[in-house]
Amino acid sequence: MINEWVSDNETLLQTVMVYYIFGLSIQVVLRAGVFSLASAGMWAIAGYATAWMLDRDIAWPLAVAVSLVIVLVVSLLLAIALGRLSGLYLGMATIAFDLIIVSLAYTWESVTGGAIGLYGIPRDVTLLHAVLLAVVATVVVGLLQARAGGRALDALRTDATLASSVGINVPRARIYCIVLSGVLGGLSGAISPLIFGVLGPGDGGFTLVVLGLTIVVIGGSRSWIGAVVGAVIVTFLPEVLTFMDEWSSAVYGVLIVVMVIFAPQGLTSIVARLVRAATGRTRPRPGDGSQDPHQPEPTGDPVSVEERS
Repeated sequence: MINEWVSDNETLLQTVMVYYIFGLSIQVVLRAGVFSLASAGMWAIAGYATAWMLDRDIAWPLAVAVSLVIVLVVSLLLAIALGRLSGLYLGMATIAFDLIIVSLAYTWESVTGGAIGLYGIPRDVTLLHAVLLAVVATVVVGLLQARAGGRALDALRTDATLASSVGINVPRARIYCIVLSGVLGGLSGAISPLIFGVLGPGDGGFTLVVLGLTIVVIGGSRSWIGAVVGAVIVTFLPEVLTFMDEWSSAVYGVLIVVMVIFAPQGLTSIVARLVRAATGRTRPRPGDGSQDPHQPEPTGDPVSVEERS
């Protein structure tokens, strides 16, 4: 019965994996208080690079690996170039980067197919492949956010000066987060055309940024579990609401707003509070997707050490 359900919903489950990995790319930077949204641009770069190499009969694992190297280098250069920006300034700069990539996708027709996009891409990535790649991404992010690493990210998000005082190299940590986010976004983009067989400029850009933020806001930004929850909801909720026909989009939007209002720290925070209540634990663990509601909210992207000096 489970096998039949998986077979019937294979495309949706593959979509969950693509969304989850991209949600991770947003979660890792928001956890550290680095408001970078450049992973949407890396998603498109890796997607087109993979499709270009497949068209030249390069095996898809090698094509994905080369695409990840490309986005790693681009992410590193971008992180260094934007190193002195923070908060909304960094967010706007990275969104501008995403829009530049979309513009190139529309105009560089010999590689991207222009506005029509690319079709007939070999669908070589199965659900098992997607799950295994998602597991690898989860292990990498989980190791980064476990224990000392998680506390370092929390310190970086809460107060950059405090983080620096305890030995954290703040500029380098911010660069690492942006590069990891870019590579995760690139991984999601590289496997997307291998799953769906198509790739167009409208798949990336601001639409993808909104999708990634929605995933993290719904699920929660304090751990990778939030990205899982968010990816499942944004994938399956529209399918559940299809019986409402033309009202489905409106109801979907209302439900998202209700979730954000009643669970501003993400749905995982509600589960964490229930677990704490059941176990009698009063204080949340770092990165468990929860936060004491009586504590002040983090201030978002901290002011860099250079700016304070």
